[in-house]
Amino acid sequence: MNNENDNVSNQVSNNNQNINHVNNTEQQIKTQINDNIAQSQNYKMPNYQNTNSNSFVQPIINERKRKNKSLLFTIIGALTLGIILAIVLVISSQKKDYTRTIMIYMVGSNLESDSGLATVDLNEIDYSVMDNKNVNVILIAGGSKKWNNNYIDINETSIYELKEFGFEKVKSQSQANMGSPEVLSDFLTYVYNNYKTDKYTLLFWNHGAAIYGSEFDELNNDDNLTVKEWKQAFNNSPFNNKNKLEMIIFNTCLNGTLEVADSFIDYSDYLVASEETTIGYKLEGDLKFINEIKTSDSSYDVALKFINAYKNKIKNYKELYSYVSGNESDLYSTYSIIDLSKIKQLEKAVNEFFESIDIPKNYNTVAKIRSNLYQYAYEQTNEASYDMVDLYNLVDGIKSISPTTADKVLKNIDEAVLYNWATNSESRGISIYFPYNGENKHKEYFLNVYNNFSSLRGYHNFINKFYEAQTSSHNTYSYSKNDVNININNQEADFTLKLSNEQKEVFARANYIVFRDNKDGYFLPVYRGKEVSLSGNTLSANIKDRQLKVISNEDGTENILTLFEISNTDQYIKYSTVGILEDFSKENMSEWKEDSATILLVYDKNNKTIKISSAIINDNGEYKPDSVAVDLNDYTSIMFGSSKYKILDDNGNYNENWESNGVFEGFEENIKKIEFKLQSFDDGYDYYAVFIIWDTNNNSYYSKLVKMN
Repeated sequence: MNNENDNVSNQVSNNNQNINHVNNTEQQIKTQINDNIAQSQNYKMPNYQNTNSNSFVQPIINERKRKNKSLLFTIIGALTLGIILAIVLVISSQKKDYTRTIMIYMVGSNLESDSGLATVDLNEIDYSVMDNKNVNVILIAGGSKKWNNNYIDINETSIYELKEFGFEKVKSQSQANMGSPEVLSDFLTYVYNNYKTDKYTLLFWNHGAAIYGSEFDELNNDDNLTVKEWKQAFNNSPFNNKNKLEMIIFNTCLNGTLEVADSFIDYSDYLVASEETTIGYKLEGDLKFINEIKTSDSSYDVALKFINAYKNKIKNYKELYSYVSGNESDLYSTYSIIDLSKIKQLEKAVNEFFESIDIPKNYNTVAKIRSNLYQYAYEQTNEASYDMVDLYNLVDGIKSISPTTADKVLKNIDEAVLYNWATNSESRGISIYFPYNGENKHKEYFLNVYNNFSSLRGYHNFINKFYEAQTSSHNTYSYSKNDVNININNQEADFTLKLSNEQKEVFARANYIVFRDNKDGYFLPVYRGKEVSLSGNTLSANIKDRQLKVISNEDGTENILTLFEISNTDQYIKYSTVGILEDFSKENMSEWKEDSATILLVYDKNNKTIKISSAIINDNGEYKPDSVAVDLNDYTSIMFGSSKYKILDDNGNYNENWESNGVFEGFEENIKKIEFKLQSFDDGYDYYAVFIIWDTNNNSYYSKLVKMN
């Protein structure tokens, strides 16, 4: 279900560390950057209108008091002239024309060298249809091992201007590190000195990594611009408090955060960014919005045109490929417009709220809410390091601890987020860092990054205390002796686990896994589910109809997949599985293709159908945020893969370390001649189920393994 939240005021004004890096930690974070993951949606377009209106009260004249007609006519004339002047001023203010310069800071990285996505985006800008007399497009490009066009030189980091026949070099520069703040500040200064316009917009194009920054240069060991370096670059540029950009657009992932907004308060009026991983594919980009910019467009209008171009790209992707699921929410996707003049007020409220929380007293309450919050990049890509959550939902979840101060935060979020588009209810327009799921070395790194945000000192103290409480606890719990039961009938298949009062107190969340006994000493995990509820002291999961069969329309064979449940709503269930996409049909072997991929599927609960949502090419066999979606029609077959494990030891006891002894197996199908079917576990094999339980310190435990009847 498409969930659009327009939090727009009726009239938007136009006047508008030295950190010691641990090399291994920093390199891991750099390799976990996110970006364009293509999937499918069908979005309704926002019904936005500029509703500025003016009404004028006509003077009422009492004829019985007309004693001085001359004076009266003078007054009437003055009033009429005043009204006319007011109308002229209103009309002129509403129709004010602006000249603009769009500055594109494009780091191609592997997005361009592997997939040509930067070139796709640049090709979307059409000089012949845009208002080229009033809109300049200035590009600096670099940071990629390969460019899929004939005008960007890999040996340079030059500046280009869009002209009649495409981008032309206007300043030749030797190759430079685009993760360096000096390159950014020099670019900003050059554009300001050479292109005088009323308004300036800066668009960052590359990977985004939340509060770690963006713009990863693959020619320089993926060095990137950090939040500290953003500020350094702007401080050495003409853009500052007295001369702000109209907006900064992040055509990246995960940069729609409070911390990123804080970084640009002194340099821009607005921020346009996504809380979630962004989406892209090879046939269409986002920069076509530049073609539609009019001189009378407000900053809000321009920002909305960028977001609409992004949304249309996804819609067109869905309509282009017949295999794609028609469900509108099979991918979480977001974008928002943030008024940076409201951020200081919001930060003040955030500090006040989190300073009011007594961690020792409220730790379990806060941890349970945090454990179950949607985490950006984690749900889509299983990348836990960023630990970014929606600020509104975080505060609203723990509001009961301090209701009055919480309401201030929620109110200020609504005021700061002028427009919020999201395909789910988990996103209200601005995210924040909250350490929980990432490894401790990553948490410590990001907590150090927080030294850059002096105006968030209260919140920084809170997350430091929370992290200390989480890591200082050494309590462990065992669930191997808890009562576990499976009750199966025609209506339901309840899998239950009884918790002690102590276990209930520290319970945060749970998953379950269903295994099939392959009768060869190995067990195949066929389903990992997230739909687990706690009522009283009883954990419960409905595990009926959770087995996915792949049916061949060529020979009727049936096989089962290992499914990982990503999300489960009233309307759909979203899954992921793994496969190898193949095409050996070409005579020339050099044209053969074999790509490891993550396959995303969506089950529509209303019409009881399941389809592939997207196919994502993995990086070195792993599903990473910087993977790129492909068209399944470019392949002839798919080998679905899974691993089987020895989950029982020699004595028949459950082995909690089973994930270390997997053996890969798979089956191949014609990609155009398969269908999917969910069914119960009733195919003659023995099935077993086990709970995975997390406590409030984010430690995980397994329950006793139970055989299903």
